[in-house]
Amino acid sequence: MRLFVALDLSPAQREALALLRGSLPGVQWVPSENYHLTLRFIGEITDRYVMDEIDLALSRLAWKPFDVSFQGADLREGMTADSLIIGIERSEALNTLQTQVESVLRKAGCPPAKRRFQPHITLGHLATTQRADAARWVQRHNLFRSEPMPVHHVTLFESLRGYDQHVYVARAEYAWHPDMPLLPEDE
Repeated sequence: MRLFVALDLSPAQREALALLRGSLPGVQWVPSENYHLTLRFIGEITDRYVMDEIDLALSRLAWKPFDVSFQGADLREGMTADSLIIGIERSEALNTLQTQVESVLRKAGCPPAKRRFQPHITLGHLATTQRADAARWVQRHNLFRSEPMPVHHVTLFESLRGYDQHVYVARAEYAWHPDMPLLPEDE
């Protein structure tokens, strides 16, 4: 199973983001049902014991509900392809939750994350030769700002290879529990 932990978006948030797509030639737009905010990519897990440890670790997450807002468009440059993204407003609560996810997954036996956490929503992918077109799209949407989205749970997703896109399937949700004590950040 190819797994990742993310914040799933509400239908209203998905719709608002889908409206930003346009007729940019050569862009492979991400289906709106695949929009998410990745907290931690886990990777391929084949060992049932490790899967159980991941599930147990995520069930122990403890945080206070908070809101996230999406703001601004950007181009994330890659080696062979670039991504059109929507940024996330800086939030100490989001950073704390992501740090906690990283910590519990490492304790469950997952290797450290390979990339630094840079919260965003990916809307599409395009060839690096289309950066001029992408820059115009970014300029058109750089003032985008969403309504705040409440965060009450995190989702463990499995990434399945589809015909021409990945399909993300929610495997488990880990909800905020008001009676769960908050974990110290250094644990």
